[in-house]
Amino acid sequence: MRKMPARWSRRFDAVVNLFTSFGFFAHPADDTRVVREFARVLKPGGVLVWHGGSRDGVMARFLARDWWESDGTLFAQEREFDSLSGFLTVRSTWRRGSRTGTREHRLRLYTATRMSELLAEAGMVVESAYDGFTEKPLRRTSSEMLLVARKE
Repeated sequence: MRKMPARWSRRFDAVVNLFTSFGFFAHPADDTRVVREFARVLKPGGVLVWHGGSRDGVMARFLARDWWESDGTLFAQEREFDSLSGFLTVRSTWRRGSRTGTREHRLRLYTATRMSELLAEAGMVVESAYDGFTEKPLRRTSSEMLLVARKE
């Protein structure tokens, strides 16, 4: 993502980035590089469809802990948010009978404003912002955002 093949410059009509594909790098500069690569490989007038977590919405509904059961498996999650780095850390545990497992992941959350700025710096303009995969417009309480941007 940070360095796609040089021969891909101005090659694609569209780039699609879905939820868990963005925000996992340790440094924000890596996310900036990814956005620049998206712009580089798009043809002029090409479209980027970007889907990810919305920091505003996730924080509006933030749950430090929750649990649920599904098909005999118990799931539990603990979450922490570092407002300076923007990282959400999620520790997940599951149990089914005597079997258990754990997993931890970190994801940098962005506001729609910051994503729009990153895209503009790379030569793209956000034309539409949606509440996830719906036709509803993005709101402050949307936990997911889907942005449609066009390369200038």
